[in-house]
Amino acid sequence: MKRQITDLQVQKKYPSRLSIFLDGNFFCGVSEEVAVKYQLKEGIQVDEEQLKALIYDDELLKAKNYVYMLLSRRMYSAKEIQDKLKKQGYTDDIIEDIISKMENYGYVNDKTFAEEWVRSRISSNPKGRMVIKHELANKGIEEDVIETVLNENFSESVQHDLALNLARKKINSYKNDDKNSAKRKLYAFLGRHGFSYDVIKSVLDEVMKER
Repeated sequence: MKRQITDLQVQKKYPSRLSIFLDGNFFCGVSEEVAVKYQLKEGIQVDEEQLKALIYDDELLKAKNYVYMLLSRRMYSAKEIQDKLKKQGYTDDIIEDIISKMENYGYVNDKTFAEEWVRSRISSNPKGRMVIKHELANKGIEEDVIETVLNENFSESVQHDLALNLARKKINSYKNDDKNSAKRKLYAFLGRHGFSYDVIKSVLDEVMKER
């Protein structure tokens, strides 16, 4: 069944949006962009499929603008975008569509996100491989992507240098401890930061010689 657009009004609160009236009654609001796309004007007839399509496109546009706002602040993984959109109440279809578009545009890329995450962990707030793997998994990054990124960007020598710098700073906290006690505490400290046994052992040998 077709219905007639009897009025289009610019919204006072949101001037870039229009209120659509069908058969004399308010139906919904849409952006000017969507109104232009569907060539909406007073007097035309629209059917249910057209109405569903324009509502979907309007929701899609709002979701896209929301994601652009998020990405203007920092990088996001696909899962983070998905979670943000769900909290905003968008449907699964909208979310899937938006993430697909953002990935095609190159604005969302989990490998690039993971690479930046690893670089940030190297330059500030250093963590070991195990912690970084856990962090990236929580961000929704696939395991094979995590392994590839870590293998390419987080070598054993990098891990050793990070752990060594942390250990040299932390060892001063144990100046009143005997050697064995300081070594145990330092081992636990580096372990909590996600460094492997081999890295920790190598670092402890070096730091304890310097003590």
